[in-house]
Amino acid sequence: MTLQKLKNKIIILSSLLFVFQGVFSQTIESVYTNMPDVLNPTLSKQNRLELLEYFKVGQSDSVTNRFGNQAYITVFDSVHQVIKVKNTLVSTFEIKLFNINGNVPIVGIISTVCAPVCQSAIQFYDTAWNVVPLKFKMPDATDWINNDSLIKTVKDKQWIKNVMKTSFITLSFGVDTNTISAKNNSLQFLSVEDKKQLDPFVNDQIFVYHLKDKIWVKEPN
Repeated sequence: MTLQKLKNKIIILSSLLFVFQGVFSQTIESVYTNMPDVLNPTLSKQNRLELLEYFKVGQSDSVTNRFGNQAYITVFDSVHQVIKVKNTLVSTFEIKLFNINGNVPIVGIISTVCAPVCQSAIQFYDTAWNVVPLKFKMPDATDWINNDSLIKTVKDKQWIKNVMKTSFITLSFGVDTNTISAKNNSLQFLSVEDKKQLDPFVNDQIFVYHLKDKIWVKEPN
């Protein structure tokens, strides 16, 4: 191998090392601070930076968001790479880094809005903010129907299923586990009378999902 070829090889290897160091040195702090504003428009980059710095030194528990309201951190865990923020009185934001089989980290984001019933949206990205196919199927409110109770009732079963077709589901990342929990809020959308009739047929379980082969799988009830 000529000296020039050896130099070229060293340059290439050094460049790759730099890239890989940059990828694997990503922390939840840097990802949250430098994320595109469009993914969390309530707080600017400066807001997010201040929120983290204030929280770490214990000087303040909140910052003023773009709408003049207070935002504050509810969870900041640098070991398990997760941050949860109360963005406004009616919205929350969660971001977590997943290192899957030692590969490039995946960024998970959950945004929840309560208007007034709470509903979440979830998405996954690589650290360049490209959407990645980490499949999570949002559960339906009908998944919480207790089929044993439904079979025994003399009530109109189809009516019960139809009423539960409107879904309001909130999600949350596990702090020290690679899990997603799902809570059904759909009964809050109903009238007092409908809620009273449906209560016996709808369980209040929290569904928990684990990541398996890039698909989120629900734990057995």
